[in-house]
Amino acid sequence: MPLFDGYGFLAGSLLRYGCDNRQDAWHYYHCSLLVRARGAVYRCVVDLDSKQRRDGIQWKVVELPHDRAAALRDHPDGWRFIGMDEESGALDYYRSEWLGPSAECVRAGCEEGASLHCWKYGTGNDAFRDLEPMLRRGRRIFVFGEPFRNGKGVHNIHQNQGDPPGSRWAAENGPWQDGAVMVERPDGSVAAFLCKFSTQRFCLAEAQA
Repeated sequence: MPLFDGYGFLAGSLLRYGCDNRQDAWHYYHCSLLVRARGAVYRCVVDLDSKQRRDGIQWKVVELPHDRAAALRDHPDGWRFIGMDEESGALDYYRSEWLGPSAECVRAGCEEGASLHCWKYGTGNDAFRDLEPMLRRGRRIFVFGEPFRNGKGVHNIHQNQGDPPGSRWAAENGPWQDGAVMVERPDGSVAAFLCKFSTQRFCLAEAQA
């Protein structure tokens, strides 16, 4: 089933960012990005809560191919709804060969530890240490995810498939709707920050279930 409020991306300029100071069983660890687009300010909430586990978050930084970076840069500022399919420019960590795990990771299947060759793992603080340098050097920012139901903002900026059956998020599982933070550098290149939770499955076959 797709995300309840649609899917797309926001293009704009990063005004500032910050992360929650409090982390415990009752508070999720979020990093908020304030993005200006067409005179409006959007709050983009990146969920990096590791559930008090030292390996609760998986993440990686991917360099976009030149043609994809050029196509993304051509988009004007603002929010854009896109279809949940390959042709629309939607993201899928497993079905997008240029974005997802390498062929080696896919062949490795679900063997214990196989995914660690492709992704880093740790806490939300660890993940943010790789995201923050991108934000500091960025010229424009592109945030993929689900729009706020009320107000201007974006959330679900992470993998949106692979949640186990019975979990509170399983109803939102679906292909071609994964989130990401992408940053254009001064030289025109674009890097994407991808993240997922350790409770979400790595394997494509399981993600399709």
